[in-house]
Amino acid sequence: MRKVLRSASTLALWWAVIGWAVAHAQSPSANAPAVTVAVSPSTDMSLMIIAVKKGFLAKEGLNAQMQLFDSSPGALQGVVAGRADITNNTEPPQLAARARGGRIVQVMTGYLSGRINGSVVNAQAIRQPQDFVGKAIGVQRGSGANYHLAWFLQHNHIPTDKVTVKYMDAPDQIPAMARGDIQAFFSWEPFLTKASDTVPNAKLYSRTIDDGFVFAGNVAMREDMAKNHTDVAIKVVKGLIAAADWMTANPLEAARVANEVLKAPSVDDLAKQIQYLSWPGDFRRKAVDQEVSIAEWGVGIGLFPAKDAKKLVDELVYPAIIKEAAPGRTDL
Repeated sequence: MRKVLRSASTLALWWAVIGWAVAHAQSPSANAPAVTVAVSPSTDMSLMIIAVKKGFLAKEGLNAQMQLFDSSPGALQGVVAGRADITNNTEPPQLAARARGGRIVQVMTGYLSGRINGSVVNAQAIRQPQDFVGKAIGVQRGSGANYHLAWFLQHNHIPTDKVTVKYMDAPDQIPAMARGDIQAFFSWEPFLTKASDTVPNAKLYSRTIDDGFVFAGNVAMREDMAKNHTDVAIKVVKGLIAAADWMTANPLEAARVANEVLKAPSVDDLAKQIQYLSWPGDFRRKAVDQEVSIAEWGVGIGLFPAKDAKKLVDELVYPAIIKEAAPGRTDL
């Protein structure tokens, strides 16, 4: 009987050792390179959230942690300030940050968005493009939504001096519309859906794809990490690519993981929003060409303090990391 007990005890000990080894093989060691990921409660941050919470960065041997900011541009400022190492959002905030001396570079495209950005209107006041004339429109200055507003006005032949643009942070746009301070706003999810669901007479007017435009959400990284800690940067990009591929194949499960941070009304709603974007996990020339056009717009209106739009983009775009991590994912 004692032999049997000893045998059972030995077996239990072996299983405990094996379990410990497996657990530690799947998680980074205490001295693994630390990476802080800046996120915000916005659908376009799903890739960043999943890369951490689903363990894709950990599988690359990184000790990844998240830091929450109130908006995507705010998360970017966290990277600029050195409070985080990576984040992602649309082109205008990153161009503005680099033009103002922010030591950041773009290392890949995290998502493509034709449906995550859009406009919400007071349906009693605005029914067609020309109804925007004479109205107050909210937008976060320097955001992708700011470019969408400019694009919308230009393509509908509405002079900018015929509307009143009120700059405000994205979370402030919904209460501003509820108070009647603005009759429309240009923003992104989840604010589009929240406004449509909660503000009387608020209605989704259009998404960027309806207006003929698709944003690229690029991954911004601290320049020091990209250029002086290349081994860590390569692991980050590999982890993000694996996360992007998994999200594409598993949108519902991706929504469950992301919703631990995003707190959407339901996982099904978030899954729909996640599928509004595509998650290519690459870095293509067409995305850079589009960014040059956006930079020209921003420089032209004084949004970015730079004289040469092409030079600004060249300083920001840094494909060396993805060329090492996944050369088949770039044509730059």
